[in-house]
Amino acid sequence: MCDCLGCVVVQQDVVKLTEQLGRFDQILRPGLHFVWPCLCQAVAGTLSTRIQQCEIRAEAKTKDNVFTSLRVAVQYRIDTDDESIYNANYKLSNPVQQIEAYVYDVVRSSVPKIELDNVFLSK
Repeated sequence: MCDCLGCVVVQQDVVKLTEQLGRFDQILRPGLHFVWPCLCQAVAGTLSTRIQQCEIRAEAKTKDNVFTSLRVAVQYRIDTDDESIYNANYKLSNPVQQIEAYVYDVVRSSVPKIELDNVFLSK
């Protein structure tokens, strides 16, 4: 970003959000853009559009009363429509933690219905 000139270069794998006077203004997609610091406009956030992965460890008790530890890999990305980008920046405080909580709930509700031998066969 060229602060003195107000130009912002957005790389191919990201989007940026601008605010003016502390309020959401626009989404900057890849390319060259101009922001006007003299009009209180600034880049407020940068979001990656790449696929990301988080690994989660969860423990659960199987149908045959055996405790097992599972490792779950979750791949996620931000949709590139304006509403999804806005929500990812302003409505989610910690997306990875929220994904982990959801996965824990799914694992704890699904695994107790399956016997140990079948846990590793079913995904």
